[in-house]
Amino acid sequence: MSRNRKSSVAPIKAGSQRRGDILKYCEVQLQSLAKLYETTDPAHGLVSEEGKLEAARQAISIWWYLWAELMLWAQSHLAGYEMLKSRPDLRLRLEERLGVNFSVDSHVVEYVGVYFSWNHVDDSDPMLSAIHEVMEEFEITMKDAPLRPTIRELLVSCSANSSFWRFPLQHALFALELGEVDDLVKPSQTRRQGNPVALYFWKLMALCHVHFLIGKGVKKYRALEDVARAIGQSVETLRSWEKAYGFDDDFMMSLRAAQMAGQLEEQLDTRAVKDIIEEHAQEYFRHTADIEYAKRKLGELRASPLNVVREGLKKARGAKNGS
Repeated sequence: MSRNRKSSVAPIKAGSQRRGDILKYCEVQLQSLAKLYETTDPAHGLVSEEGKLEAARQAISIWWYLWAELMLWAQSHLAGYEMLKSRPDLRLRLEERLGVNFSVDSHVVEYVGVYFSWNHVDDSDPMLSAIHEVMEEFEITMKDAPLRPTIRELLVSCSANSSFWRFPLQHALFALELGEVDDLVKPSQTRRQGNPVALYFWKLMALCHVHFLIGKGVKKYRALEDVARAIGQSVETLRSWEKAYGFDDDFMMSLRAAQMAGQLEEQLDTRAVKDIIEEHAQEYFRHTADIEYAKRKLGELRASPLNVVREGLKKARGAKNGS
């Protein structure tokens, strides 16, 4: 990145994208992680096995919230670096707008990467506003070329304990940049028609409608008949979908959330989630209360009524018949 051009524009002073009380701010997450670390110790015997799968999921979820506070600056600088390296036109426009020439170490690089995060420490930061105005002007997204090298950068470490998955993923992303498809990122050999990801989503939505009706008190056989008729499928086809994805914990949790949405629809519409949580025995999945999943699923079901599901399935199959 250049340092040899001069600008007549008055430089914009940066604010701060750091919390002044960062250790205190992270204290709750650290305590939660420490508690999970201790209570799942095999040395405690069978009692420490109870709910251990969910405890592992919760620990990972909490870790990413901790990352969001302590590591966002590093993620942002690396993302900004890769973006600016791939878009010299963006760099030139930013230098013109900010009245400075910058290098790979300049704070501007971090601010470019911060653009891709949802939450900022200080949204009134004049440097943040100026840079993000330019980013919007260029309609920058991370669907551009820099995404793979950014992920590779974020995986770099010599730590051995996570190398079994980081090293292969790093290599696979590097190979993709060179035009080679590594075994890790090759599609499944299973033959599938149409768009398999879209088909998964619409099959899930169809079955969520079934379980929503069950939650409303409809017998399962009748719920299956009603949904099958509305989307132009057979009851047996719907049953086969549920059986095919029964191994997928996230899939099954969605069905459970849909059923709870049916049971609690009126409450979810009229009351705060936190108040409903206090009145119901709670289970958690990936560090999220089941009532929260139900609220989210209710919105998804309303946004995708059965006529929309039918069209979605048809498009995902590429206008082919069958399941």
